[in-house]
Amino acid sequence: MLKAGIYDPYLDTLGGGERYILTVAEVLLKQGYQVDLFWDGDQSLLTKAKEHFSLNLDGLNFTPDIFGLIPKSIDLVEDNEALTKLAKNSQTKTSFMKKLKKIINNLQITKRYDLFFYLSDGSLPLLFSKHNLLHAQVPFNFKPNFRDKIFNYFKILQFKEIICNSKFTARIIDSLYGKHSLVIYPPVDIDKFSKSNQKNIILSVGRFDNVMNAKKQDVLIEAFSKLLITNPQWKLVLAGGSLENPNKNSYLKHLKFISQNLPVEFVINPPFSELQTLYSQSKIYWHAAGFGVDQNLHPEETEHFGITVAEAMASGLVPLVANRGGLPEIITDNHNGFLWESIDDLIAKTKLLIATPKMYAEFSQNALESVALFSKAEFSRQFLKLLS
Repeated sequence: MLKAGIYDPYLDTLGGGERYILTVAEVLLKQGYQVDLFWDGDQSLLTKAKEHFSLNLDGLNFTPDIFGLIPKSIDLVEDNEALTKLAKNSQTKTSFMKKLKKIINNLQITKRYDLFFYLSDGSLPLLFSKHNLLHAQVPFNFKPNFRDKIFNYFKILQFKEIICNSKFTARIIDSLYGKHSLVIYPPVDIDKFSKSNQKNIILSVGRFDNVMNAKKQDVLIEAFSKLLITNPQWKLVLAGGSLENPNKNSYLKHLKFISQNLPVEFVINPPFSELQTLYSQSKIYWHAAGFGVDQNLHPEETEHFGITVAEAMASGLVPLVANRGGLPEIITDNHNGFLWESIDDLIAKTKLLIATPKMYAEFSQNALESVALFSKAEFSRQFLKLLS
């Protein structure tokens, strides 16, 4: 039996990157691989992931995380100055030798695998499996020093491919590592979405936090409050996950405070089935991630792809998304949705859609047709082609 190893340091976030990684695991399991997931955290996350992403992960194994401290250890090995200091101190030298022994042991573990799929946090590991695949979800925009460039050059040779989630991410990663990467768009299970009894609902789906590539629901609430002046019959639904207790989530509490007395509904940590219902009953999809960001300086703060936008399209919604990051690869402006640059722009284009049923129907149909490019079936086809 072929063996595959998978590593994702951010598994507990259960975000788009985790959907990507775990779909890779599902594809490999269907191909008869033994799949080991390197993770030391809460193993009940797998049950949550199955429900949240609607994946069949039966047979996926947990194995101890051997990568947690390796990047720091490798930095020591590669730094001649650090080695000199270590040699002068026998106690430190002993500690160094233990770390080196651990690295060697960990690298020997990876040799047991026919395939290793590694989600990078910006660093490059050392892997000895037969085929190594590096996955970049975030367009890291740091500038490595000369020493790091040299070591990165040799490290990158061990990878059969660097796989990115969008052309936007690929442009940044290519310049960082000096190697052309392969774009495989994230998987969207489009067959599991449909539209049914649509209502005057504007939907936005995204986690409730204010960190990297924040979803900026506060911007949407501001826009909605202005839209209501001329369209009081509409409702805004904000759905998404909260890693911490929702009652202790300060950003979520802030959103609820600024939306008081507005027809705004919050759906926290919904299961996949509830998301399906929300998509099916909504008409318009809003997305603000990346709004106000200089994507040349901070590409990591944009939406690197936008899985929820594709899910909305598969449900027949018409998306209006911030013109940043990977979102323009999903939405063709004035065809299957709108790209917007300002809050006033978002409001004006939403009003146009509401007031023009013919345009709405045309855009909705275009969205349904164009989302096939991001289907789970297409993802599986491209990934299996890579394996062959």
